[in-house]
Amino acid sequence: MDNVLSFENLSAEDERHIILSSLSLNVKRGEKVALVGESGSGKTMSIRCLLSILPDDVKITEGDVKFSGKSVLSYSPDELRENLYRHIGFVAQNTSESLHPLIKISSQMTDFYLERHKDVKKKEALERAREILLSLGLEDVDRVLSSRPGQLSGGMKQRINIAIALMDDIKLLIADEPTSALDAHIRRQIEGLYISLLEKKELAMLIISHDLKFVRRFADRVYVMYGGKIVEEGLNEEIFSHPVHPYTKALISLNEVSKKDKSEYLAELGGYAPLFSRASSSCAFASLCRYEKEKCLEAVGYKALSDTHYVRCIR
Repeated sequence: MDNVLSFENLSAEDERHIILSSLSLNVKRGEKVALVGESGSGKTMSIRCLLSILPDDVKITEGDVKFSGKSVLSYSPDELRENLYRHIGFVAQNTSESLHPLIKISSQMTDFYLERHKDVKKKEALERAREILLSLGLEDVDRVLSSRPGQLSGGMKQRINIAIALMDDIKLLIADEPTSALDAHIRRQIEGLYISLLEKKELAMLIISHDLKFVRRFADRVYVMYGGKIVEEGLNEEIFSHPVHPYTKALISLNEVSKKDKSEYLAELGGYAPLFSRASSSCAFASLCRYEKEKCLEAVGYKALSDTHYVRCIR
């Protein structure tokens, strides 16, 4: 399978801190890849590097980001619109806030599409919107298109966000917390919907999620991020059945043990992911790790445990 998305030793920093350090990640066609880690670990900043929407004070200092084998870092605004944005669908975390409360669904699905496709008429765009909504299992499509977000359920709004992402001929679907704020029944429906889409369209999918139970059921491969670095990566089974990095173990344990048993792991995961004032190859997690040794503050390389399982830890 060809890589649709590749981060190659990407580093980024602002005026005082290292934001991302030697980030390497890839997503292949037809593959479901999850990027997990707590808030502040660098997940969102990674996506902003891909989309060239970095804050003014953040600069990429090393490495590359490639989409379909081509570097996107030197793209002009026109090239970004034509060669990148038209081929990436993004489903935001908060479905209610990502839809304008006062604008009808028909306009929200077609306006940006028409802006990108000057030769397409409004009627053709509406027909495309109807077809996509039908393919996502929505009934009474005309009523949905004439509705405003406040008239629709949470599960229906989630489907509409997915439909908007599919309006273009995309190669990569990025989903930020794709099952948040949904009840268990709707969550399983949305999971099934994503699987069906990937099978039919052979899309690549990058999932950003705190919901490790969802990731365990859904993802093919997992990258674990902490302090702007990937600390462990592997196949789903390798990460969840044989985690190696202490941070990965603690993160999984927090999702699996009962509330009364969580104090031990909460103590280990206290504080925030650090910001480094200079480039550092030491372990970002060392100050919070129960296994910390003096060597942890020295260079910590990426070690291969198998052809697919890698960890950044001296242990």
